[in-house]
Amino acid sequence: MGSNVVISSNDTDDSLQILEAIRTGCVDAFVIEEREGHTVYTLHNADLPYSTLVQRMQQGAAMLNATGDVIYCNVSFAVLLGTSTEALIGVHLQNLVHPEDSATLQRLLGAPELPSRVGEVRLLKLDGSALWAKLSVNSLSRDGVITGVLVSDLTTEKSNAELAARIQSVQDEEARNIARELHDSVGQLLTAVAMNLGALRNGATNLSPDHSKLLEDSSVMVAEVTKEIRTISHLLHPPLLGVAGLSSAIRWYVDGFSERSRISVQIDVPADLGRVLSEVEIALFRVVQESLTNVYRHSGCNSCSVKLKREEDWLHLEVRDAGKGIPNPAIASSGVGIRGMKERVRHLGGSLEVTSCEGGTMVIAHLPAGEPGGQEDRPAV
Repeated sequence: MGSNVVISSNDTDDSLQILEAIRTGCVDAFVIEEREGHTVYTLHNADLPYSTLVQRMQQGAAMLNATGDVIYCNVSFAVLLGTSTEALIGVHLQNLVHPEDSATLQRLLGAPELPSRVGEVRLLKLDGSALWAKLSVNSLSRDGVITGVLVSDLTTEKSNAELAARIQSVQDEEARNIARELHDSVGQLLTAVAMNLGALRNGATNLSPDHSKLLEDSSVMVAEVTKEIRTISHLLHPPLLGVAGLSSAIRWYVDGFSERSRISVQIDVPADLGRVLSEVEIALFRVVQESLTNVYRHSGCNSCSVKLKREEDWLHLEVRDAGKGIPNPAIASSGVGIRGMKERVRHLGGSLEVTSCEGGTMVIAHLPAGEPGGQEDRPAV
């Protein structure tokens, strides 16, 4: 049976002897001395039900001392890193995290006044490979002497996100190809039909009034179909994104949306945002597109607003309506549209939030501007 180690909140001396005692199982519990009294943190066999629960968790768990050294971890945490629990005792958590994620870890560990902090980092496995993990950090004592860390493996989630991003990229490319075919091939054929009908109309002298009316109606219908094809082509992949940038593309879409839906849209978009990464432009355009479609289908209101601004290297988009709102459970179990927006934005390093109440719904997206790439092959205007 091991013993208890008493750690004073005013004493941060984490000696090698104490760590060795923890590593070899000679310590059952920590008693943290604070001004308000004593708090006991049990390990391994000191409290069998508690220890069994932690040890059997599929989620990794660890306890850190005031300097960030691992003083306890469960088997799941060791398995994630491809090592043993004994080998992790006394190791500074910083040494288990990818150097590029050190700042994130410091942010998580450096705010003991916050009861809970969450962030994503890459953990380094024993074989040198890295895995993405979500760290949930909690202060277990009021002065931050002992810190608890829960570790969730994000490998599957990240793989799914990468797959979703690749699928989205393929869909964007396919939409661009369809838009090009509609504009170039179908559009040109319709233009030829319109020219033929015009020639017939100008050269026909012996047509009956009914036949003349049919010819005129056919010319009008071809003109309408040509207009619809042009609109569909531009909605699939707006050429203005490549020609004039995001601001112009959003203004073009909003104007067309208002005309088609009879919904008034108050737009606040600067004339010149500067060029940004093409993937960011198309992502924000799709968020506007999806959000306004939802306004038309679900809000029941006749007005909404679109606001876009740039602050240094970040773009901030807000789409708001004053409709009947979406129940929170419906947002949580949202369909492909909202989930697709969130995944697209998240993959680009941004965030998207949908909030709703009886007073309306608001979609807020934040995305890094990134560096603009080369010109893409887009359909001509």
